[in-house]
Amino acid sequence: MRLDQLKASVGESVEITWKSFLLRPQPEPRTMEAFTKYTRSWERPDAAVDSVTFNQWSGDHEPPSHSLPTSVAGKVAETFGAEPFHAFHFALMKAYFTDNRTVSDRTVILDVAAESGIDPDEFARRFDEQTQSFTESVIEDHNAAVGNGLGGVPAVLVNDEFPFTGAQELDFYERIVTTLAERGAAG
Repeated sequence: MRLDQLKASVGESVEITWKSFLLRPQPEPRTMEAFTKYTRSWERPDAAVDSVTFNQWSGDHEPPSHSLPTSVAGKVAETFGAEPFHAFHFALMKAYFTDNRTVSDRTVILDVAAESGIDPDEFARRFDEQTQSFTESVIEDHNAAVGNGLGGVPAVLVNDEFPFTGAQELDFYERIVTTLAERGAAG
């Protein structure tokens, strides 16, 4: 993804920290027709992003009910380390945007964990034992994002001072890093 490309381009001067943002904090019933229509909006990001395929929802699986289960799952994946989290994070995005799987469903989450090389039984154990603390962490992330003026995904907060929402090209990120580096050298 673009942030990985940025890190490869500029090196250790960039630190990426993934945080949760709840587009749908509570379960919302949606008809297949309405959700399929909504996923047509994925055509723009699909044209702009070269590392992920966005497929309009196929109708083979129910739409995800809300964002909390996947956000909690992301916190669980972090407990396995940076590389397993990274694999899980991108596998979960592929499951949703490319494969049109119901990523709010526990079975799908555990399948994605297994596909990412994480032991699904251990993942389930951690998920069950720490749901409350992970949920609190997710809500804290979400509230901090809203407090920083972010209201959607993808969203990025650079250096606690440059918030922006929406998919951006690599050169956009590089300009921000360059601006910050120049300001740091001048200050």
